[in-house]
Amino acid sequence: MGASAELEKIWYFMKRDIVSFSTYKTNIAILVFTAIFGALSFAYLGQSSINQTVTQTYHISLTTYFLIGLAFNSYLGQALTLVQKTINPWALEEVLVSPTKLTTFIIGSSIWGFIWSTGVVVVYLLIGVYFFGVILSVNVIGTLIVLALGIATFIGISMIGSGILILTKQGDPVTALMTIAISLFGNVLFPPQVLPFALQVIAYITPPYYFFTSIRFMLTGASIASILPNLLILTLMCAIIVPVGYAIYAWCLKTARKNGTLSWF
Repeated sequence: MGASAELEKIWYFMKRDIVSFSTYKTNIAILVFTAIFGALSFAYLGQSSINQTVTQTYHISLTTYFLIGLAFNSYLGQALTLVQKTINPWALEEVLVSPTKLTTFIIGSSIWGFIWSTGVVVVYLLIGVYFFGVILSVNVIGTLIVLALGIATFIGISMIGSGILILTKQGDPVTALMTIAISLFGNVLFPPQVLPFALQVIAYITPPYYFFTSIRFMLTGASIASILPNLLILTLMCAIIVPVGYAIYAWCLKTARKNGTLSWF
C-alpha cells in the first residue's frame, strides 16, 4: 500500500512536469529545430570534399582546422549564453535595487567565464601541438582583435535573446537560431563551401563565419591585411549588434520591471 502510494505520487510529479513543459511550445520548437540542424551539421562531416576545401582555402591540415574550430567555439558559446546566465530574478534584483550600472553588471558577471574559456582553449591547443603535431604560428595582435570583435558581437546577440526571454518566459529563439547557425553555417566543423549554394549565402551573412575564418588565419601565420575584408565585415556586424542588443535588453528589463513580471521564471 505504501509503495503503491509513493509510485502514484511519482507519477503525478512527472505528469506535472510534462504538462508544464508542454505549455512552453516555443521552447519545444526550439529544441526540435536545434536537434534537426545539429544532426545535419554532423552529416556533412562525412563528405570527402571537406579535406580538399580546407587545404585549398586555409592551407592547413584537417586536424588543425578541427582543433581551432572546437577550441574557439568555447569562446562564442560563453559569450552567447553569458547574459542568459545572469537573468535569474535574484541577480537581476541585485542590479535594480543598487546603483550598479547594467554594463558593469554584465562585464563583471562575464570575466570568470572567459577566464575559464581561455583555459579550455589553451588545453585544446597544447594537446593539438604536442599530441597531434599541429603547427601554429600565432599573430597575437590579430588574434586579440578577432577575439574582441567576436566576443562583443555574441554578447550583443545574447542580450537580444535574454531580453526576449525576460518578456516571454518561454525560450530564447535568438540564441537557439544562432546555435544552429554556428553548428551548420559557422565554419566550425566544416567550411561552408561544401554546402549547397543557398546555404552558403546564409553562412556569409552570419557573424560566426567571419569569426572562425579570421581566427584560423590568425593562428596559422597569416597577416592582418590578409583577413581585412572579413575583419571589416565582422567589425560592422559588431558595431550594429552590440548597441541594438543593449537597447533591446535594457528595454525588456524595464518593461518586465514595470509590469511586475521580472521574477516570473
